[in-house]
Amino acid sequence: MKRSPALIELSREHHQALRLALAARRAAVSGADEEVAALAQQVRALMASELEQHFCREEADLLPLLAAAGHAELVTRTLAEHRLLRQSAAALVSPQRGLLLAFAELLQAHVRFEERELFEVGERLAPSPDRVAAAAAPPGEAAAAAAIRASGSRG
Repeated sequence: MKRSPALIELSREHHQALRLALAARRAAVSGADEEVAALAQQVRALMASELEQHFCREEADLLPLLAAAGHAELVTRTLAEHRLLRQSAAALVSPQRGLLLAFAELLQAHVRFEERELFEVGERLAPSPDRVAAAAAPPGEAAAAAAIRASGSRG
């Protein structure tokens, strides 16, 4: 699905998160202690350098918009999953196959939830370029532009 400009970068970051989840799953399933340790370290590093910033942007920008629109259940679930992912990554200070696999499964499920549910609602609430332009236009022009768009003609 094509994303609004407000969500494009977050969606791109989700792609990277899915790659991390896949690598973590593969390492956990391999059973090789070296792979588990390497991926556990990578997860912890990426949590500090990328995932945490991603979570903070969602929590600061997207979730308040959803909460204000009455979607408290989505906000609550997102915050709970962010907390679990943070805890799961921190637990990897002791690399264990089971912990790594649990992190991978949680991250994959979380990304799928955000892409399929959270961002779908966010798309409807995020300002589109047309809405931003209409809001900035003088009232008469905004109404005329809306009427033209509604009729499907371009003049």
